[in-house]
Amino acid sequence: MRTPLFALLCLLPLASGVGAEAVPEHELKATYIYNFAALTQWPPLPGESFNICVLGGADPVVAMERLEGKTVHGRGVVVVPLRSLAAVRECQVLYVAEEEASSLAQVERLLGDAPVLIVSDAPGAQEAAIRIVPEGSRLAFEVDVERCRRVGLRPGAALLGLARNLRRAVN
Repeated sequence: MRTPLFALLCLLPLASGVGAEAVPEHELKATYIYNFAALTQWPPLPGESFNICVLGGADPVVAMERLEGKTVHGRGVVVVPLRSLAAVRECQVLYVAEEEASSLAQVERLLGDAPVLIVSDAPGAQEAAIRIVPEGSRLAFEVDVERCRRVGLRPGAALLGLARNLRRAVN
């Protein structure tokens, strides 16, 4: 039942017609990230909030801030702009913007096996569990199922069904 809702939320901003305005890419990414969070299962979460952290410029932070007041898994969303990597383990979702891609290896070392969903739009971001990628004039995403599993996260079937590409463990 969530699949049609997720698809509608992702496609709605792309609808064209008289009076339709283009949705800024950062806002579309924020919508994707909210849905990634909602369609992923976490182990028991610490604290009372659901923290979506942003490592990147002002545009992604402003776009993500519109998620505040929403809930994910019964917890209120709090958007945390990161000025340093010191608080990275307090995130449930960490969005790493393309301009911060050089920080991904350090982020991965700092997190270890902490259940944090790393999302990035950086090309070739191997450390990201979900990578947002351009596909023509729209956005698609890829899910690294094995990376999610290693940190105790379980992407739901609806999320996996909409992914452009799935990276799984090679046995």
